[in-house]
Amino acid sequence: MRRSAPTVAAPTAAVATAVTLLAAAGLMLSPSASATSAADANGPWITYDGSHLTYGQDSQGNRIPDYSYAGYEGGGVPIPSVPTKFTVAPPSGGDDTATIQNAINAASALPLDSSGFRGAVQLAAGQYHLAGTLSIDASGVVLRGADSNSADTELVATGATARTLIQIGSTSSAYSVVGTAENVTDNYVPVGGHVVTLASTAGFSVGDQVVVERPTTQAWIDAVGMTNIWSPNWSLRSERTITAINGNRITLDAPLTTALEKQYEQATVYHYTFPRIDHVGLENLSADGQAMTADPNYATDFYNSSLSEVNAVQDSWISNVYTHHFGQNGVTGLNSQSRRVSVLNTGSLDMVVNTATSARSDGYTLQGQENLIDGCEVTATKVHAFETEARQSGPNVYSHCTATTTDVTYDSGGHQRWGSGTLYDDLTIQGSLDMTNYGTEGSGHGWGDANSTAWNCDTSNYFIQEPPTAHNWAIGCTGTLTSGSDGQIQNSGANVLPQSLYDEQLAERLAGS
Repeated sequence: MRRSAPTVAAPTAAVATAVTLLAAAGLMLSPSASATSAADANGPWITYDGSHLTYGQDSQGNRIPDYSYAGYEGGGVPIPSVPTKFTVAPPSGGDDTATIQNAINAASALPLDSSGFRGAVQLAAGQYHLAGTLSIDASGVVLRGADSNSADTELVATGATARTLIQIGSTSSAYSVVGTAENVTDNYVPVGGHVVTLASTAGFSVGDQVVVERPTTQAWIDAVGMTNIWSPNWSLRSERTITAINGNRITLDAPLTTALEKQYEQATVYHYTFPRIDHVGLENLSADGQAMTADPNYATDFYNSSLSEVNAVQDSWISNVYTHHFGQNGVTGLNSQSRRVSVLNTGSLDMVVNTATSARSDGYTLQGQENLIDGCEVTATKVHAFETEARQSGPNVYSHCTATTTDVTYDSGGHQRWGSGTLYDDLTIQGSLDMTNYGTEGSGHGWGDANSTAWNCDTSNYFIQEPPTAHNWAIGCTGTLTSGSDGQIQNSGANVLPQSLYDEQLAERLAGS
């Protein structure tokens, strides 16, 4: 089912500029955000008058979502400076895994302070050799290098085994329903919507953390053309906070990124538990994974060669971290259990990936929900520079990132199975950006992106397709628009203002617009 043409909504009151607000919030703007040569965005889906955005919508109310809720503490909250509690001795020249892990364990045993932190473990300058894997499994612990020059403290993998050097959080958390799940009674809740009607709001209060669960049914699979490719054995679960209750209607803090459609499924809302650690950080580090390439099975095991993996973790960050010679997710992979994590000013550089088969690695993998990767860089060949994975409910954001020396035959974008609600914002990609249907490719990947937006992306080429029951948008993008792109294309061929949609949406939200 294709969406109808949009109509433009009425404008809201003007707000202060993105530059002023983001500076006040302690956040960094892209250097290109002050560009004056581009024209204001102007089209059916979004317009900009130099001070605020106005959104269009289709006949069902679907619109480009507000992606600004991505990031630490829900976006717009500065990364804190956590006091150092343990200082690790300079590198020994041998294996330093146990020494660093003992310091992490000691910090993990401290009580949480009033801000939710135990303290930071600070490394000295030099090269620490790691023959094993470090683990951070307690809230409020930060691992940082000696100073703001990330190159001064380096973690160097030793041993011919492809592995992740730092595991953060558990890989085994799961959703558990608390109390009674209430049915959503709306026939349709659009993309970008915040308001949901329930059969009853008894037991719900403002401030409650809830899940909006959208089960996958065979009827919906058939509607999006994935018959005999996908199975109805999964759900999209959007974790949200109730900000208002009016009768049986609840208002959520962040928008939904896949429509709730009663003709296809019965959505529910419920309280839940999902154990995670929080307020964890990696800062001011570099790392090298060259030794892992000697793994005799590296042609397949390169997928395991990473600096870090973020699992059941929320309200955390990775900042000023640069890696060399890893095979997959050089800096980090944000896994499906992660939420509200910021990855700021990082680089997955000189990646060493498999060239023997058709398999490709990822420079970064962005999963979970309300996650932000901002100011990142990838250099590699044969790589998916900026990827999302399956069954993500968003909103998630890649912003101000660059991929160079990549093979132009390989792509960035949603990899598989309805990675909904991703913003690709102000990216420069020496390759393609694809939001498309992969059909039976891989393991039956099907639709990689849905209700995702490419904004001011400078590419070699971009391929934007329209999923049934959803949209994909490309606005202000440059490069060759691939034949067959039937998605929502606006202001094609030249960048528009604002240079960053994420920065502007965040600024307007912080201003109360």
